[in-house]
Amino acid sequence: MSKKLYSDLVSTGSASLVTQMIAIISGILFPRLLGAEQWGLWSITSGLIGLLAPFAQLAMSTALVTYISKYKNDEGKVSRFVNSAYLMVILFSLVISISVIFLSNYLAESVFDDPRLTIFLFLGALILFFREINIMNRDYFRGFKNFKIFNILRVVERVSFLLIPLFLFAIFSFLAIYVAISQLIILSILSTSVLVYINKKDDFFKIFNKPGKKESITLLKFGIPLVFAATFIIVMRSIDRLLIGYFLETSDVGIYSVAASIPLFIGGSFAIISTVLLPTFSERDSQGISSNKLLSELFSMLLFVSIPLIIFIIIFSEDILLIVYGTEYVVGSIVLAIVSFEILLYGGYVLFRTAIQAKEQTGRIAIGIGLSALVNIFLNIILIPDFGIAGAAFGTMFSFILLFLYLIYLVKINYDISFKKVNIKIIISLLFSLIVFGYVISSILNGVIALVSVILSFIIIWYIFVYLSSPLWYRELINYLKDILDLHL
Repeated sequence: MSKKLYSDLVSTGSASLVTQMIAIISGILFPRLLGAEQWGLWSITSGLIGLLAPFAQLAMSTALVTYISKYKNDEGKVSRFVNSAYLMVILFSLVISISVIFLSNYLAESVFDDPRLTIFLFLGALILFFREINIMNRDYFRGFKNFKIFNILRVVERVSFLLIPLFLFAIFSFLAIYVAISQLIILSILSTSVLVYINKKDDFFKIFNKPGKKESITLLKFGIPLVFAATFIIVMRSIDRLLIGYFLETSDVGIYSVAASIPLFIGGSFAIISTVLLPTFSERDSQGISSNKLLSELFSMLLFVSIPLIIFIIIFSEDILLIVYGTEYVVGSIVLAIVSFEILLYGGYVLFRTAIQAKEQTGRIAIGIGLSALVNIFLNIILIPDFGIAGAAFGTMFSFILLFLYLIYLVKINYDISFKKVNIKIIISLLFSLIVFGYVISSILNGVIALVSVILSFIIIWYIFVYLSSPLWYRELINYLKDILDLHL
């Protein structure tokens, strides 16, 4: 990987860390300040926004990144793609927002049985419109690999989402309406100001020009399957909880949700790779440059990073749940141990999906996720009544294995990638060493001391194996870090 790529990964990873930390703080602080009733009003509103967002966006931001990267040297073509993508998002988000505004009173009184939601849904509809424009603005810069502005916009938005509501709480009162008002003010200012900036900066950016018919059709063919893919992946990540609630007890849903969310959260952190690499894969594809080596390198990195995490979670699943969540959730340790493999599986899904998107084969992605979701539903229906939450964990993990293998198949036929370049012997040796050291230490020590001891030993063992095998990504990373140090010393 190039130094520019490492630089983009580091900056985007840092921005993601900041935004996630602020999101965690907001998620803890706001419910405490507002109380359950007020927070519930905003939760319903934000939930509806999240549900409608894919249909307002139609994955045009992802399409925008892909086609800007492919044709950025062809000003006329880029202009037509940009104009078409923006106009479609403006049109679809406007239609959905207006529909929500007209239905807000009905939804509040007849569906949710709370008239107070009328004003929340009205504000939520406006938030939805400006949010989609804001996402398009950010990804416009991502398409040109301007990750500096892309990450600044992400951080500014998230910091504002925390500070502005707190400011309004201090001036007025602790009401959820000020969260909605804050987000509307922030997103409207950000989206319009950035639009004005882009419009003045780039001559070809004229979003009110007539869109290209051919480009519009291409964008829809790319984006619509991704809407279905996003829907199917939500099914894969949530149907197990719904079926547990149907067959078992509410407490089982809570235990399962806590345990199953940990590996998916860790695996989801690999989305940084998708954020940075989509424009790179798309650009290389348009230039006829092979990405085989890059994909092999990234898959090797994924294996080296995910394997120690999986082994650690399997060995200490009970301790993790006990320390973090309490004794009530320890029974979910079998779930955590089973779904720990989703760190690798979901991380691989993020990586390979990105490479296939660059080939504009979004339909195949949707088919794979859809079939895996059906398998997931079938296995959960069969396994939960007999095996409980462990059956749900196995069914979900198996469906992710199928999706992982399907995406590997698509990558192989599209990139002719050879996984033989990944040093399997070294990885198996690393796996065996971690298992042995982990179980030996856990049998001698207990509690937090055992956890800390295993973490330190895993880091040492991991570094020894990486240093001895010296994969390409490791050598390039060391060189990048040396350049950074030389620059600042």
